[in-house]
Amino acid sequence: MESRDFNLDIIFEILSRSSLKTLARCRLLSKEINSLTYQSAFMNLHCPRTKTISGYFVQSLRYNKYSSAFVDNICSDYKLSVDFLCVPVKIEASTSQGILLCSYNRERIPRYYVCKPSTKEWQIIPNPKTRYFTEGFAMIVLKSNPLHYRIVRFSRPRGSHKRYHLRCELFDSMTRAWKQLQEVKFSYGEFLKSFEPTVSACGSLHWLTTKNNILAFHEDIEKYSIYSLPSPVYESNTYEYKKLTEYEGKLGLICKGTDNSFMDLWVMESYEKKEWCKRQRISIECLREIEKYTNPDVFYNADIALMRGFYKVIFFKFKNGNSADIVRLDKNINMLGTEVFPFKSDFEPSNLKNEFLQRADKKKEIKEKGNGVS
Repeated sequence: MESRDFNLDIIFEILSRSSLKTLARCRLLSKEINSLTYQSAFMNLHCPRTKTISGYFVQSLRYNKYSSAFVDNICSDYKLSVDFLCVPVKIEASTSQGILLCSYNRERIPRYYVCKPSTKEWQIIPNPKTRYFTEGFAMIVLKSNPLHYRIVRFSRPRGSHKRYHLRCELFDSMTRAWKQLQEVKFSYGEFLKSFEPTVSACGSLHWLTTKNNILAFHEDIEKYSIYSLPSPVYESNTYEYKKLTEYEGKLGLICKGTDNSFMDLWVMESYEKKEWCKRQRISIECLREIEKYTNPDVFYNADIALMRGFYKVIFFKFKNGNSADIVRLDKNINMLGTEVFPFKSDFEPSNLKNEFLQRADKKKEIKEKGNGVS
């Protein structure tokens, strides 16, 4: 065994026992280490050894009610849900640190919750300008201990002259306040794609538009930019379906062929220069025996893609003999108009301070003292 291989084996063992926070930092050390940590063999060890979760919340709307289910390909014993919030919520955004943003519409005025399903912690946050219709949410965790997160909200401004504009608001958990940023200005006839959760990659948040452009919000400078998809994709007539994804920490793009027989994976190799490269073409013909029509959604890791059926999701192992693991969903969840939220989490408390419960406990304490209860 070469010393280089031996060193990688040692690194593999160490990182497979590391926390999500440490793992994220180590991925920046080299391309080799980064690639290693996205392999199935690594993830199959890392999740059980560190008691972490990696999967997806699948959400759909039926009979004017949102339903969701958690699916994964490793630790199937974990039964995560958002039912502990005690109200029927809609998932608005997810993070790779186990934090969700949810909403509950109550008499047309929503209430927003930030929660950690693995520990069942939650808090209510102040509302943004709810008189403007929401077009998209995104959330990013800046620090885990103490928890510091930010939320980006795009909404539709009023007035026909701003039909192709979006209002942009930013919430910071430290100040617990929203502030308005520069409006997004699209070209004529351009909108954000609906039912498309945010893709977080390279420190920025990304959405696909109806004109094959990418809207990127750069949290560190609180500004946005708009740029086009790679020209072979933009100009090609061979693709019927396109979706942004995250692949090995980079911004990726999944394109499915019009004949439903293959999908291409494009990866932005240089984020600064906006240079794209077509990594590979993946045959999906074998999936027709499982489901006649499937759509690619995200990459679970470097070896497995999550595909949508109608009442099922499929973990497609395209580098392992084209095998597949099928997860059947509850009848209340169908894959038409469905949102899939990537989710990673540990079971460490995040100290989400629930001010609503704190006030209730304080009132109870005052009442008990007034009644002479020690």
